[in-house]
Amino acid sequence: MSEAQQKTGDIEDVLKTLDRVQSEYRKQAPGQAAAYDRLRQESREPDVHNDPGFRTRVAYAVQDVERLLGPTLEKEHPLRTEMTERAAHYPGLNEPVVAAMMRETHRLQQPEVNAIRTLASELVEGRQDPDHPDIAHTIENLRATVFPEPGHQPAPGHDHAAGSAHDEKGQPDKTRGMASPGEGAPPGPEQSASSQPGQTHTTDPQKDFREKQTGPAKDAPESRSTMDGNGTKEKAAANTRETNGAARDQEDVKVIRGGGFARLAEAIASRIDSQPASPASSWMEKAADFSTRLHNARDEKSLEATERLGKQAVEALRDLRERPASSIMAAISDAGKGDPDGVAGVLSEMKAGGRYADLHSQFVTEKQNNQAFAAQLENVTSKLEAYGKGREAAEATGQRMGMPGSVTQRFTQIDAEIGRTAAEVPGKKEGASALEDMSEKVREMMHKAVTAVTDFMTRMNPGPTASPAP
Repeated sequence: MSEAQQKTGDIEDVLKTLDRVQSEYRKQAPGQAAAYDRLRQESREPDVHNDPGFRTRVAYAVQDVERLLGPTLEKEHPLRTEMTERAAHYPGLNEPVVAAMMRETHRLQQPEVNAIRTLASELVEGRQDPDHPDIAHTIENLRATVFPEPGHQPAPGHDHAAGSAHDEKGQPDKTRGMASPGEGAPPGPEQSASSQPGQTHTTDPQKDFREKQTGPAKDAPESRSTMDGNGTKEKAAANTRETNGAARDQEDVKVIRGGGFARLAEAIASRIDSQPASPASSWMEKAADFSTRLHNARDEKSLEATERLGKQAVEALRDLRERPASSIMAAISDAGKGDPDGVAGVLSEMKAGGRYADLHSQFVTEKQNNQAFAAQLENVTSKLEAYGKGREAAEATGQRMGMPGSVTQRFTQIDAEIGRTAAEVPGKKEGASALEDMSEKVREMMHKAVTAVTDFMTRMNPGPTASPAP
């Protein structure tokens, strides 16, 4: 990609373009708009604009918005080509059929696109095995939806992606069965006798899946021409024997039928039936992987709970600073303006015998006599304590999951805001701030977060006036 495409400001300009249409987008697709809000929040993290994964998600957002609202990003925009290319791919995806479907997302409806991206994500992350019969069945159903045979209408209940083949005006979507320029439908069971003139064919996903696994069944009833009306019972019996013989020559493959639970049960049964007396290591590894996914799901819930605690702590600190129930907070802030070390210097001397001993006395009096102020301080203390414990647990979770950097980045904004604000609020001990009431490990994490955000702001706004946002 060109140098212009690598500039941080360019991707921010793409996001600002999307920001301008969010009001209308939210009316028509509130769920997608909420996902964009999370992406926009992530865009404020340090160095994220140059991350390939983040830029791909921005490309998906551009495609999703334009799918609903029409052209949004100008054709001559320096990132238009990059956004178009990234939207048609999923990083690390090697499954050819799913990759071919990703290239068609520009012409599909949103439910189908969501299904394809979710499947691609699970394949890349190793959470699904494309060779497993149940997943192969899912891929085949999606493929049949994205690349339907000419003249074929999916049967009710077989549209896995939950999107009807109609445009916004209720007319049949003529682009659904068409591949994008330069791209043909992926090779597969659809290249059958149905493409020959004079023959009719109805897509049977079960038959397609069976042929994908074992090849076409020789002399199977559906591939034979209609029996002569004058055929004898002996001829019919011979045909039956031929069919049964061909079936015995094939590998025993279970066809996945029924609802989700039934399909899962049969898929598991097919795996168990095919296992030797001593299970292969790959089967055991998959069982271990399943257990790992359960643990990861619990870890994710724990991380989300810690995020909520952090946001609650931030709100408590903001409430104390912006809507204090006592004038003592304003007095401390004013004193900090004249102190070389700012508010931190004032707090360190707010103790008996210190330079700001009088402020310390006023602070103690307010806590004793002003119940509203005391409640504010108690709220801050409890919220910081809860977040501190959760933050240490989150760090340990990141180490266990093998992704400490991602977890640290996830909490950078919250850590930085708490680190800056808590350092300017009196703590439980005289001469100390609320930040110093937290554990040494948490203080170190917050110090690093403040430094990271400050460095980021300096790069974004070079010059003597650059400073972290309050």
